Amino acid sequence: MTEFYTNLPPKDKDELQKTVDKLTTTAYETDYQFNVGEYDSTIAFFVKRDFSRSAAESTAYAILAQAKIDNIKPQQILDQLTYATPALLSELMTIILNANRYKSSRLGVRKTLATKETVSRNIID
Repeated sequence: MTEFYTNLPPKDKDELQKTVDKLTTTAYETDYQFNVGEYDSTIAFFVKRDFSRSAAESTAYAILAQAKIDNIKPQQILDQLTYATPALLSELMTIILNANRYKSSRLGVRKTLATKETVSRNIID
C-alpha cells in the first residue's frame, strides 16, 4: 500500500480499520502494574536459585500476574516455593509457565528412563 503525505488532517478510520487495529494490537494484551519491591524480590528469589536473569524476569512476571488475578500476595507463593527442591521447583515452574502460554507452544520435561538391574524373563518349555 502506498503512503500519501499531506498537510490535511487525517481521515477518520472506518469501522473495519478500527476492528483490524484492535485485533492486531491490543485485543490479547493485559497491562499489569506491580509493586517495584515485589517485582525485584521475586526476580531475586529466582536468580538466587540459579535461574538466568531473563528466565527469572519472565517467571516473576507470570507469578505476579497470576497473583494479581487471584488477588493474593506474591510473597505467599514464594513462601511455598522456598522449600521446594531444585527438581520440584523446575517442574512447578514448567506448570506455571504452561498455564500462561498459548496452547500451541507447551514446555515439557524429559524423563529419563530407569533400567532395572535384574532382567526378568518368561521361559517356556
